Amino acid sequence: MIKDWFSRISDAFIKTDNSNLGKIFSLLDEQINDLKSTFETIEEWHDLNIAEGKTLDLIGEEIGQKRGKLTDDVYRSLIKSKIARDTSDGSFNKVLQVLAQTLNCSPTEFRLYSADEPAAIYMTNTPLSLIYAAGLTPYTFANIVQSTVSAGIEVQSIQLDGTFELSSAADYETNPSSSNGLSSVAQPSQGGTLGSYIVPGKETTVPL
Repeated sequence: MIKDWFSRISDAFIKTDNSNLGKIFSLLDEQINDLKSTFETIEEWHDLNIAEGKTLDLIGEEIGQKRGKLTDDVYRSLIKSKIARDTSDGSFNKVLQVLAQTLNCSPTEFRLYSADEPAAIYMTNTPLSLIYAAGLTPYTFANIVQSTVSAGIEVQSIQLDGTFELSSAADYETNPSSSNGLSSVAQPSQGGTLGSYIVPGKETTVPL
């Protein structure tokens, strides 16, 4: 940029980096680059996936989603959920889209079914790992599901799938280090995770 500025100045001036003019241009160039970087950051933070701190608070306030003491990651998930819920018509497809946006995954990760009772549904096959990856708890997720369906519809139950599974002796011989079985004392962080079964009507409602 400095060379371009020099090209626009009369040859009557000394146009070197060490000249007085060069030093002024150098300072201006530094300030302009700082401003450019700031504007780029502002533009990036308008993206909900990148926004942090106060910027995230402003986005949440604009759509009516309170933060409380939530971390940025959890708050971001609730903002996504709020935005999606505000446009939901309560249909099965729209509910699945809302949940997918909340957990940043595909709608095919969820299964919704009509229950035997009128005005009731239930959910199965939801990976528990996706909920934890979004920074949510199973109970907050259950609240989101209930608040996304049409008014008057009851979510009877939500089945959350873990990764734990028992293997046969033959499978163990083939793959003794499977990450889906029991953990060992030496490596307690390994092994599968247990699932969960939630009945939203029996849980404490979390404000969303």
